[in-house]
Amino acid sequence: MDQPDTARNSDPDLVGAFANLASGAEETIDLARASLAAATIVDPALDPNPSLKRLDDLAAAVRLRVGSGEQVGAEAIARGSVELLFEDEGFTGDEDDYYNPLNACLDAVLERRRGLPILLSILFIEVAGRAGLTVQGVGAPAHFVVKYANQGRDRFLDPFNGGVEIPSAGLRGQVEQSLAGSGVSPDAFLEGVTKRQILGRVLANLKGCFLRRRDPAGALRAVDYQLALTPWALDEVRDRGLILYQLERYDESLQALHSYREHTPASGSAGRIDQVIRRLERIVDGLPPEAADPA
Repeated sequence: MDQPDTARNSDPDLVGAFANLASGAEETIDLARASLAAATIVDPALDPNPSLKRLDDLAAAVRLRVGSGEQVGAEAIARGSVELLFEDEGFTGDEDDYYNPLNACLDAVLERRRGLPILLSILFIEVAGRAGLTVQGVGAPAHFVVKYANQGRDRFLDPFNGGVEIPSAGLRGQVEQSLAGSGVSPDAFLEGVTKRQILGRVLANLKGCFLRRRDPAGALRAVDYQLALTPWALDEVRDRGLILYQLERYDESLQALHSYREHTPASGSAGRIDQVIRRLERIVDGLPPEAADPA
């Protein structure tokens, strides 16, 4: 799959379509369709239907492998999904080009058979779910995994690393270590996350991929989708203003940063943002900017 041209603005119709798919009650959100709508950040001409059919076909292959009926248990479906996806089909984490934006797009993951932890988790959730297993995403720090219930206990799998099972005690220990001194309970990270939270993390990954590749226009589109999902996310309003500054869209940048500061009390970052605002006001007024560029 070729890397598409990313020097373009968000399409309001595509942003609106994503927002519609990502809104409403949890049980009404179609995670696959919403994930494909998020992928229009990279490919605005994306047709979701081939990817949806591919998910259906993979799930049918799992059902053929494990059988059907009430006698087929959760472990059998989970094991069949792992074998099909990660052994037969060869889906794997992309460690060579981790921050490629295509790794955060479900259609590209289905085509290239590689992706980020959260996208491979979405793949597993959708395929195993179509085969009859309820799977939840788990937003463990720095590494997204999945879990399913079997005989009254949670079983954790790591889709980025071939669907290997993670012992519950070991995962809890990793989370506790990463949270040491924070006062945050590890239980908060071992609970299943909502579909909207999954989508928000996908968008954050896309934004991060674009920024690492020095593509502010792509990062701006990811922020636009994020604000359609969570309009109250002031950090995204701030980042939108700073990205617009990089793109030399000074009037829009000033408007976004003013909005951020109007709703944000003084904090550690407020001084830096205020410096950027003063610089922008001079630029917009046609005055020479200050010698130092705080952005």
